[in-house]
Amino acid sequence: MSSSGNTWKRSIVTTTLICLAIAVVTWTIWSGSYLLNVAISLSFGYSSILSSLLLHRWFPSIPSRINSLFSLIIAICIGTVSAHFLLSASYTDYQAKTSLISVFILGLLFTVGCFTYFYAHEQKLLAEAELEKSKRKESEAEKALLLAKLGQLQSQIEPHFLFNTLANISALIEADSSKAQQMLSQLTDLLRATLKAGRESMTSIEQETAMISAYLGIQQIRLGERLNYTISCDHSIKSMSVPPLLIQPLVENAIVHGIEPKAQPGTLNLSLNCDDNMMIVTVSDTGVGLTATNTSTGHGMGLDNIRSRLNMLFNGEASLNLKEEANGGTEAQLLLPIAGLKQLKEQRDELNTNSSNS
Repeated sequence: MSSSGNTWKRSIVTTTLICLAIAVVTWTIWSGSYLLNVAISLSFGYSSILSSLLLHRWFPSIPSRINSLFSLIIAICIGTVSAHFLLSASYTDYQAKTSLISVFILGLLFTVGCFTYFYAHEQKLLAEAELEKSKRKESEAEKALLLAKLGQLQSQIEPHFLFNTLANISALIEADSSKAQQMLSQLTDLLRATLKAGRESMTSIEQETAMISAYLGIQQIRLGERLNYTISCDHSIKSMSVPPLLIQPLVENAIVHGIEPKAQPGTLNLSLNCDDNMMIVTVSDTGVGLTATNTSTGHGMGLDNIRSRLNMLFNGEASLNLKEEANGGTEAQLLLPIAGLKQLKEQRDELNTNSSNS
């Protein structure tokens, strides 16, 4: 039997019900007082529970089978002796030898029945606990595999992103050294944020927008008046966590395939807000639009990468939608379930804790 309080209470209730049922049977066989039959039946049942409880407290290390076996023997002895005194006190014509044999056999059958029931119940609980433990290990293995896959996808973004930035600086050094110096300063902030994001499985919106701001600062130096940008973010979501480098590829896509191919000045707007259950990230630009670019190239690895990560992380509850604006340009809208983000953060924290303890 389990040592938990609820299990003992259930055992007492179950034993009481069984004893009452046994008392009905013995009352039918031997007649007499029903309460007397109840008292005899309970003496077997309660002595079994009490002896099991005491054995568990005094010898907690003994196996449950040994505990149950000794409880069975003690219950038969105490129950038989109790029945002898109860019957001899109630009947003047009480035949000790004959009655005790009958009581002993009945008590043996009753106690063995109870033992079988509780042993089977305990084995069921142990099997359920083992199954739950196995499921927990399987879940942790699946989480670890998911993290490895996400890390692989994230690594595809980082070299691509950093290579483009370094290429821009290299081209600017010869053309305008002062602007190159400004860009290097922005790059310092950008690399710091990017490397930190690469080491973490979750990052705050505030950190993500800081990295994007550094990236846009570099692109504005490179493109000059051809690029204007705004970043607006609800204060309430700045501390919320998201997977790193999930928003930045949308911004890079808008610059490279929207603003940069356009001869006239363009504007990029990044807004982050939320409704009751969704975080809404919108990246809009006044660039050349979807129809003016090769969509298979312009929205290739970066957007496919995002969709793959969304599918792995949120099981279809998140989405990325693109649409062309009526007056030119493109809008990309990323919808992230807030409940999913919180659950993801908790899972990552749990995995980090388990990794630290192991």
